[in-house]
Amino acid sequence: MYGLGLVKRIFVRFLARIRYTLNNKEEKAVSRRCIMVSNCSTNVVANLIGGNFLTGFLLLLNADDAIMGLVTMAAFAGNMLQVLSPLLLESFPSRKKILISARCAIYVLNVVLIGIVPFLNFTDRIKLTMIIIIILLVNILSAMTAPGFSVWHIKNIPENTRANYFSFFSIINGIVVYTIILAGSSIVDYFKASGRELQGLLVLRIVALVFCTIDIIFMFKIKEHPNERNEEPLNLKNVIIAPFKCKKYLVTVLIGCMWNFAANIPGPYFTVYLLKDIKVHYSYLNMVNMLNVPILLLLTPLWKKRIQRTTWFRTLYFSMGIYSLHYIGLSFVSSKTFFLHLLFTIYAFAIAPGINLTFLNIPYINVPEKNQTNFIGFYSAMNNFAALMGATVGREFITRTESLKITLLGMQMQNKQYLLILTSLVMLVSTILIYFLQKERKPQ
Repeated sequence: MYGLGLVKRIFVRFLARIRYTLNNKEEKAVSRRCIMVSNCSTNVVANLIGGNFLTGFLLLLNADDAIMGLVTMAAFAGNMLQVLSPLLLESFPSRKKILISARCAIYVLNVVLIGIVPFLNFTDRIKLTMIIIIILLVNILSAMTAPGFSVWHIKNIPENTRANYFSFFSIINGIVVYTIILAGSSIVDYFKASGRELQGLLVLRIVALVFCTIDIIFMFKIKEHPNERNEEPLNLKNVIIAPFKCKKYLVTVLIGCMWNFAANIPGPYFTVYLLKDIKVHYSYLNMVNMLNVPILLLLTPLWKKRIQRTTWFRTLYFSMGIYSLHYIGLSFVSSKTFFLHLLFTIYAFAIAPGINLTFLNIPYINVPEKNQTNFIGFYSAMNNFAALMGATVGREFITRTESLKITLLGMQMQNKQYLLILTSLVMLVSTILIYFLQKERKPQ
């Protein structure tokens, strides 16, 4: 009875939060609603054309493990150019139209052009190369504009509202995204059953275009606040050197890099293992992902309270430490022990809000008031570099151990499984380092 009472109280508070969010007419509150709709739409698009669906899309073009790794690395390599973003954006007093135009171009390349590639009269190898090049271009364009979006949006989210706003957004985003991708997976599985998996994936891209339109419409409604400029001249030297003069922010950057290095070692390989070796259906994967919605609803408020009771960084190293254990559990998933996938995925969902909530705000911890585009761009570039290094380690590990089988606890494992054990160990080391770093310097 107590459990049901707790669920009821959380649900009532959640509904009250929705009513308050919808009825608040204050200017920044209106912008925050539009930011929420825009970001939810962006995340829906990313999930309909990426993740499990992109992995399946590439497998239909006969992508091997090396190609899978290159696709991931291309995204991170392109995003490293965020450090140069201020050279473009800081020269414009108003960036709104530029940012929206760039988002439109990204959607055309990422949703439409990649969807056309399979029908071109080239070999699969050339088609895959074209997709990698397009993904690289998409992420370069995203890199040059992403810090502008961050600075534009965060000025509508005051510091004292961020924990509440980010926790509420996480729940709403999870409900919207997982509901839509669950429906999308049913569509793909329907087409796959009749040997038309590619057509099913293309239907998802058409649906994604609808959400692209929603994103663009609501971005126009977000208020743009003036951006404070530093007096220092804007050139390549100052853009790169300025962040190194702010030691506190360098700690923030380093902490973000440690997570991104560890978290990107697994790459897409475990999904490949599930789809290709165990023959898991899209519907199953996304039905399991759908469980994230009630878990978010129940546990996000608890993680929010932990953040408010401690600090952002302390919540991060605690959640990272216990999250790393789920990789070990997943490494033992096979056709005979498939129940472990559900068990440890649910475990990961329960811990993930502690990590995701903190990373929604960590880029802004200790960031100076002026030239924020520069500092956010530097943070993102360094984090993408760390992610690229993690993805590179993962790819090298997979390609060098392709035929190596090991037996652990009586189970024969292939490299896509024991790569997860390596990930867990690296993440534990990163967690320990973050613990000492956050003790050394307290966030402002």
